[in-house]
Amino acid sequence: MNLKFIKATVIIFFFAFTAHAFAKSNEYYKLTVVHMLSECNSSCQKKIFENEVQHAFLILMDAIINQIQFELSQKKKDLAW
Repeated sequence: MNLKFIKATVIIFFFAFTAHAFAKSNEYYKLTVVHMLSECNSSCQKKIFENEVQHAFLILMDAIINQIQFELSQKKKDLAW
């Protein structure tokens, strides 16, 4: 059951993150999923999934910080006039 849950979670994660603007290429995800399902044991799958989640989280946080910086700079310009 644990392995099925991990596989299902990984596949859902890859489908979700290939649809957004910060996603890696579809080819990368296809190769990663094939590798995980054919050559990895459960600890390898878990490590790949954790790395992908961390990477996606960092990219998302970077995008949020950039957006906040942009909005703050716009507010600063508005106050300067």
